[in-house]
Parts: sequence; C-alpha cells; structure tokens
Amino acid sequence: MSMRMKTLGGGLVLGAAALMFAAGPAVAGTDVYVDTTDPFNGGAAGFASNGDIFTVCDNRSDGLRASGHIGWSTPQQSYWIPLEDANGSGNPCARTDLSIAAGKRVTVQICLKDGAAGTPQYCATEHGVA
Repeated sequence: MSMRMKTLGGGLVLGAAALMFAAGPAVAGTDVYVDTTDPFNGGAAGFASNGDIFTVCDNRSDGLRASGHIGWSTPQQSYWIPLEDANGSGNPCARTDLSIAAGKRVTVQICLKDGAAGTPQYCATEHGVA
C-alpha cells in the first residue's frame, strides 16, 4: 500500500471518529428586549439566552416602578416569575439568574406600576428562546 493511501485512509478514520463523537447541533437561543408602551419608555425588560439572565429596569423618574415577568412551560409545570425594579431610575436594574432548558420558548412582559400594589399599565410583551 502506498504512503498516500495510508494517509488518506487514516484521515478518513479520524474524520469518521470525529463525526461519531461530535456533539449534536446546538440550539441557538433568542434574546428578548421589550420597552413599556408609555411615550417615554419608562420601563424595560430583557432576557439574555446565554446565561438565562432576566433583567428589569426603571428608566424614568416618573413615580412608577418597572414590573416584569418571564414565563415558560415544561411538560410538568408552567412558570411565571415576577421581578420589579423598585429602587428608582437612577439605580441598578433588578436582575435574576434562571435555569431554563435550552430551546424553551420564553415570554417576557414589562409594565409600569404605581407602587407594589399598583395596577399594571403600559404593558408590552415579547417572545424569545432560552
């Protein structure tokens, strides 16, 4: 057998082994960003699929707080996780790290509220993928 055939055969074996042990295709997540519907975008919410980070921000000193939710479902359970930025617009946003299975569709909602028990207003909703 010639040297060229041995090299070609070895390359084919290594290539086949690489295919056999390669991970399956990765499911790409879709980040989400949504603003409230008031004229000044007083609140915003975001979901970063890389790390499953949900963030809610109060963007305006208007006496209202940003109130967000993120939701998703599994065969066993549905989740609707609240998060509020109640420390004022000049301070850091509220943030929580989640654990959502890759490929799950997520719903992100943002509203403004007048205090903890206020009625949600100026709400907006967007969807993404964890």
